[in-house]
Amino acid sequence: MADDALLSYVPYRPAASRVRYYDITLRDYVDQFRIGVWDQEKERTQRVRINVSLTLPWPDRPMTDSLDEVLSYDFLIDGIRALRDGAHVNLVETLGDRILALCFSNPDVTRARVQVEKLDVVPESGGVGVVIERTRPEGAQTGS
Repeated sequence: MADDALLSYVPYRPAASRVRYYDITLRDYVDQFRIGVWDQEKERTQRVRINVSLTLPWPDRPMTDSLDEVLSYDFLIDGIRALRDGAHVNLVETLGDRILALCFSNPDVTRARVQVEKLDVVPESGGVGVVIERTRPEGAQTGS
């Protein structure tokens, strides 16, 4: 009987590697942007709040606690500051779309969600804006 048990023993083999993901978030980034369609908006900057969430695949190996293994927040913050310093933008939708393009310029990003709000347009509210979300088509990643 013991021999039968040994013959039927199958060692545990994990199923094909499951991809794990993690999110990088930038919350409540507030800065002055040249944004708006109305004449009075084109004469001054406005406070804009930006929230971003990026989804990336988790490395399929133990982490070594190195910045080289992850996407640095600097990539996102520097890119948003460059957009801030660029040309006037009419719509929050346009700014959101440009931030999405920035996010997907990194080939490892699989999903991005961007919220852009003008904070001082409606005094009775905390802000008015847009939320845009995009997912990279499966198999389109070119990163690690």
